[in-house]
Amino acid sequence: MTDTCCIKVKRHKTVIFIEVYISDTILTLKNKICKALRNEKEPSDIRLQLESNRLPSERYSSLDDDTTIEELGLANNTILYMTYWISKDVGTGEWEQVDVPKYEPVEE
Repeated sequence: MTDTCCIKVKRHKTVIFIEVYISDTILTLKNKICKALRNEKEPSDIRLQLESNRLPSERYSSLDDDTTIEELGLANNTILYMTYWISKDVGTGEWEQVDVPKYEPVEE
């Protein structure tokens, strides 16, 4: 097994490719995403989710900041979904829903 892997992070029509060490935590990954976004967001305003097959009512499961890539069993080309915290009033808000359009091939 290699010490690094490339993770795909999707939000809306954006895909960010991030190389991480398997010993990196989700918080480290969020910091790398913030750098890729030119620090427009803080790690605390980003939630990373993995598609879940456990329960039909839960399509995505949120990833804990302290968990490592290796503990989650993430590998090359794993797709994570990114959502932002949307503030409404001071101290209140909600997480946006995962919204990634389905791939549609270009017709020739």
